[in-house]
Amino acid sequence: MLAEVVRFSKWLRRRSPHATTVVHYTNDLELFFAWGDKPCEAITLHDIDAYIEHAQALGHAVATINRRLAAIRAFYAFLSLESDTPPANPVLPKRHFIRQGRRLPRDVEDAVITRLFAVITVSRDRAMFLLMLRCGLRVGEVRSLTLSDLYLQPSAGQLPRLWVSGKGDTRRVVYLSAQAESALRAWLDARPVAESQAIFLNRFGRELTITGIQERLAHYCREVEVWITCHQLRHTFARHLVEAGMPITSIQKLLGHARLRTTQVYLHISDPQVQADYQAAMAYLAQRFAVEGSVQ
Repeated sequence: MLAEVVRFSKWLRRRSPHATTVVHYTNDLELFFAWGDKPCEAITLHDIDAYIEHAQALGHAVATINRRLAAIRAFYAFLSLESDTPPANPVLPKRHFIRQGRRLPRDVEDAVITRLFAVITVSRDRAMFLLMLRCGLRVGEVRSLTLSDLYLQPSAGQLPRLWVSGKGDTRRVVYLSAQAESALRAWLDARPVAESQAIFLNRFGRELTITGIQERLAHYCREVEVWITCHQLRHTFARHLVEAGMPITSIQKLLGHARLRTTQVYLHISDPQVQADYQAAMAYLAQRFAVEGSVQ
């Protein structure tokens, strides 16, 4: 790894010690400089052009390419802070960032969820994935949970909850459903004693990595021959809340979204009012055409 990237990673971790940005950005920069095979001061905007074409040829999603561009741009912005003569930032937003239309969240059908959780019998794994499905946690948030984040003995009238470190090192309270609480308690009873305060440990008694959690989900997906990502479990959580009629502002708080419009996209995948209006309209049209004749 380039020495400059190491310094950048340490700087990010000092600024946001609990955020997962450092993990993603460091990995993105390692991939970029391995591809470019040049020192950072030799990278030009034409190299960025070529890298975008390379990533597109590999079939990477627009969001992935834009995140990698953001990592490179942030890295060169860091270099400008620590040097009087820094290299020019090769990432030009108007030239390089790819426009992306609004994309709807991809949730998971309930029947598929049932099949998947039928094979997740390991208490640790069941607790991890139920925290995503029933509490809306991101994979990085599950990974960073510690024993001190638990509040399982609330006072009368209160719900058991978690303190979660979200994007941008922001903290929020997440309530535990009965199903998620039961799965979490089952794991805590089986959790080995370890120096690490992380809730979810690997077989060596150390904190699980994000990749480790994703690989566990992939293992179960292969068993039932489906493909589901951790983030799709979070999307499904949001869809379930919309279908249950929860106010969108409450869903926003539970998901940890800074802007309401981010949460509102879930209304487009499962809006009870739109569905009811559609059913009423179709019932009217069916009755009308039943009288006037069938549609050709």
